[in-house]
Amino acid sequence: MIFDRYQGDPKMILDESGADLVFKGGQPVMDQGLENAALISLHTREGWCGNVFARAPAQKIGSRYEAANEQPITVSALGQISNSARSALQWMIDTRLAADIKAVASNPTGRTVQTIVGISPPTRNPLLLLLSKHGINWMAQKLDPANLKV
Repeated sequence: MIFDRYQGDPKMILDESGADLVFKGGQPVMDQGLENAALISLHTREGWCGNVFARAPAQKIGSRYEAANEQPITVSALGQISNSARSALQWMIDTRLAADIKAVASNPTGRTVQTIVGISPPTRNPLLLLLSKHGINWMAQKLDPANLKV
């Protein structure tokens, strides 16, 4: 399967000062898979002003993930961070874009909170995946993930 490197959305790279784009040869690195959707779902706060343009309640975005990360780091807070990450990405399961979402928050050092999110495809069979509504996203993510282009 061949993908046009110019298709997709510009890949968002998150760092401590916000989001940025990476360019190679004057062209932004593109995300043809699921990374941007997950990042937007996690890092858009509840009550985002852009939701005023949503035609249906299901189209509104926003999560408690950012707010959960602002509290003091405790065992309880890590559990809340994990739960808010799973909740922010639940729409992927509801729309059958994913079969399962796993999120684990940990405190590896000092004031650092690390959240690892695993998103499982709706099927492990590549042929069925190609026939699914979002199969092309999964195949693009597998064959040419944006995080390896950076």
